[in-house]
Amino acid sequence: MTTMTISWVGRDRLGDLAAHRLGDGGQGVVYAVPDLPGRFAGEYLAYKEYLPTVSSDPEVLYELVCFFDELGRSNRYDHSFLDKRLTWPIALVYTGVRPTQPSPRANPGTTVTGFLMQRITEEFELDSARLGKVKPQGMEFLLNDDGFTQLLGLDVDDGRRLRLLIDLAATLNRLHRHRVRVGDLSPKNVLFMLDPSPKCLLIDCDSMRLAGKDVLPQVETDDWAVPEAAKATPASDTYKFGLIATRLFNRHQTSTDLSGLRTVSSGLANLAEQSRSSDPAARPPMAEWLRALEQARAHRKQKPPPPPPPPTQRRRPPVTPPQQRPVTRPNTGFQFPQPAPQQHTQPTQPTPYTPYTPPYRPPQRTPGPSYPGLSAAARAIGVVVALLIIAGVGLAAARYVPALRDAPSDESSSGSSSDASVKSGPGLTDPPEPSAEPVAEDRAEAPGASVDFSQVADDPQAREVATMFAHFYGAINERDYAKAMRRYDPHSKVVNTDSAKSREGWTRQMSTTRESDIALTGLSSDGTYTLATMSFRSHQDPGYGPASNPDDTCDDWTITYQLTHTKGYRILKAPKEGVSYTSC
Repeated sequence: MTTMTISWVGRDRLGDLAAHRLGDGGQGVVYAVPDLPGRFAGEYLAYKEYLPTVSSDPEVLYELVCFFDELGRSNRYDHSFLDKRLTWPIALVYTGVRPTQPSPRANPGTTVTGFLMQRITEEFELDSARLGKVKPQGMEFLLNDDGFTQLLGLDVDDGRRLRLLIDLAATLNRLHRHRVRVGDLSPKNVLFMLDPSPKCLLIDCDSMRLAGKDVLPQVETDDWAVPEAAKATPASDTYKFGLIATRLFNRHQTSTDLSGLRTVSSGLANLAEQSRSSDPAARPPMAEWLRALEQARAHRKQKPPPPPPPPTQRRRPPVTPPQQRPVTRPNTGFQFPQPAPQQHTQPTQPTPYTPYTPPYRPPQRTPGPSYPGLSAAARAIGVVVALLIIAGVGLAAARYVPALRDAPSDESSSGSSSDASVKSGPGLTDPPEPSAEPVAEDRAEAPGASVDFSQVADDPQAREVATMFAHFYGAINERDYAKAMRRYDPHSKVVNTDSAKSREGWTRQMSTTRESDIALTGLSSDGTYTLATMSFRSHQDPGYGPASNPDDTCDDWTITYQLTHTKGYRILKAPKEGVSYTSC
């Protein structure tokens, strides 16, 4: 490893870490960094501090930091690709004497306590009432039957699962080319996002092996261990990738049944079987996996949908023309009219008859198994979702202008949530067919909101920006204000997420707001920020309107937001000169 200058950051310069604890594990504690020093100012970072009982090698940690820094100069394409998919160490954190040399061993009075890394952004987090709190969106959630994942708000068909595998395979293939082995590859250490496109994120990167060296002793997760003694090799990574592919499609935490994967591609099922060979040398390299996955996806895109079955004709006795009759779908209670079939006569038959056509039913997924342990509220939510699908109701998105609204004194209500954990259950050997419903090309969807970005569809960043706003205003529409506030940049002055008083005030302002007809109409840059122009209609109670007209209950807005991009777009503010509205 070439000696080079790297970043050292004193622990005492990271702000009040105790108030920003994110989580802990067997190796250390992870904190959000509220005050970023020097060249890291404005970035979205976290600090991992090793426990005093953990034996780590600071020299290898130093080499990890140097490796990724050097990769940015020698291979910018791979660096850019991996930077979006790894929480890699980027700086050493120390206590004691200020270091004067790049290598830890050359600074005897300095103690390495941990490192800075990119913080997990909201796209890789799962915020579901069923879980009770926000959790990293690990691939483990997808190793369950579709009924359970849909209760969590995850609707991931086989097409999206295939794209997630392609992204993970591409990441592992690049890491192997650069002599990096993941080692503890398991669904807990692989996070995923779905919008604007499926992507994976590998965490605990300090446990990876670089050029045969380890920061920490190699460990393995139960049910994901390789049979051989050698750990953290390309062959061991392939073994575990084959298990991920198998279990991702059989929807099970531990099963090795290949039937789910075989329904997608027999070639992939064969590769997964080879990947579990007891002989490491017989396992296929990741490059071979990647080619097969790309071929399976191309075949899937070219395969035409099956034609609808012809209507079955039956001889029926003459009847009077039927009236409009309600047809009730099971378990929903929702009724919609059935069109009366037309009468036809067959000239060659003496008795008139009516061709029988099965009643129209909207496309629907095979319902998942029931869960008797769910709360009544959770079951009610499921019924509401089913009603929305049947009726074809498009949920409108919402938008908010904090600078122009006064906060009324009323306290807003807060919803309760129930606790749940990842469910381990039998895998599906015959998974339901993916939905054939078309996806709107110029519309970003999120729970509670959608954003039309057709006016800026040619901009390569349009979908990502629109998706961020769909999640932001969707959370407001669904009264999930904590989730909405996480869409703000940590340095935004609109709401201080570290202040309970500021969060309560913002929540009061938004407590009656619901907005619709949302569109991203402009996208540009001023050299510092991305400028996104949004238009929408807001509805709110009297007293919650704009500062100049607080009793307005309906307003049409046009707002230009300043956005930052720290591992995902975030709202900084909406300058007053870019805000206008008219009463409805």
